[in-house]
Amino acid sequence: MPVTSLDRLVFTLNDSVQASFPVSLSDTTWVVYNGVEAIPLDRLTNSTYKTPVFNGTLTLEDGRSGYWTDSLRPKTKSGSYRVPFELRTSSTSPPNISIAGHWDVWFGGQNNDQDGAASAQLDLRDSGTTIEGTMRTTTGDYRYLSGSFDGTSLALQTFDGAHLFYFDATYSEGQWTNGSFYSGNHYRTSWSGAPATPWESSVRFERITPPVDSLIVRFIDPEGKPSQRSLIPEPNHITVVDVLGTWCPNCMDEVRLLTSLDMENVNQLSVAFERPDSVALAYARLKTFQAEMGMDWDVVLGGKANKKVAAAAFPFLDRVISFPTTLFIQHDGTVHIHSGFNGPATGAPYKEERAAFQRHTTPSTSLENR
Repeated sequence: MPVTSLDRLVFTLNDSVQASFPVSLSDTTWVVYNGVEAIPLDRLTNSTYKTPVFNGTLTLEDGRSGYWTDSLRPKTKSGSYRVPFELRTSSTSPPNISIAGHWDVWFGGQNNDQDGAASAQLDLRDSGTTIEGTMRTTTGDYRYLSGSFDGTSLALQTFDGAHLFYFDATYSEGQWTNGSFYSGNHYRTSWSGAPATPWESSVRFERITPPVDSLIVRFIDPEGKPSQRSLIPEPNHITVVDVLGTWCPNCMDEVRLLTSLDMENVNQLSVAFERPDSVALAYARLKTFQAEMGMDWDVVLGGKANKKVAAAAFPFLDRVISFPTTLFIQHDGTVHIHSGFNGPATGAPYKEERAAFQRHTTPSTSLENR
């Protein structure tokens, strides 16, 4: 199919809002450029291309237009969750106006008065041709955001196969006003932002010393039967457990970090909490995720995608704050708990995250030095 002149993937979120991404097209592969991230989509059929990791598809209906299907999202009354898209040729647009900085962000009803603690922080930098950055929260980030700024109006978007986000706002006297945040074609809320100093590092670990006999995980085996496993590592080793969902982009970033670290003295286990009701479907999804992510350790099903369900799988935890949550368990029973994850889009916080994970995967008798 001769589509080489088409170089923009444009999703329609509603009658007036579109999220647009650079794309390169060939007969066998599409590559979507999500900020600095290149996402290859391999062809399944003549008209369907698969998004990696999150198992969605982009399907062409007439050569230029079609729809994205998010297969991991619960079905709607009308069927699978879909967002229409169109392939277009880039048009000439005015150059970006440089802007960089940090703004505390309030969503929804809080945004008018910017009341209470900020929900997130918007970090922007100028890359020369586009505006790039991310939105950080206390437990994660919105991954790579990119877009444009003309001196007054801001537009940012991200697409990673699981999330399709779009932000717009007006810049006035150093603040962001009249902002809208869209998630796909199913959700919208308002937002505003005020200038702020960069948030301090969120790379924090809670330390607990539970009874050693409580250091187990309860899970569901591939036959659907309840099972459990001890998490106590052998001497001079550490057990690392990541509590995740295969539907979670921050979990994807965390697994990529774990696969890149030196794990010579580490026993690893992933416990996933998934959306399918069927154990067979959940394990099929885990097998695909494990292969795509290059995980050479066991991945088991903890239950449904719910933080209370996740906490109940670990007798020594009273709560799970977020997905992902990472547990670093010493042989003496000391557990260091890390909730959330700063992904690579955050820059310096991600480098701190990486260094902290490497420290906590190194067996040591001097726990105070962590």
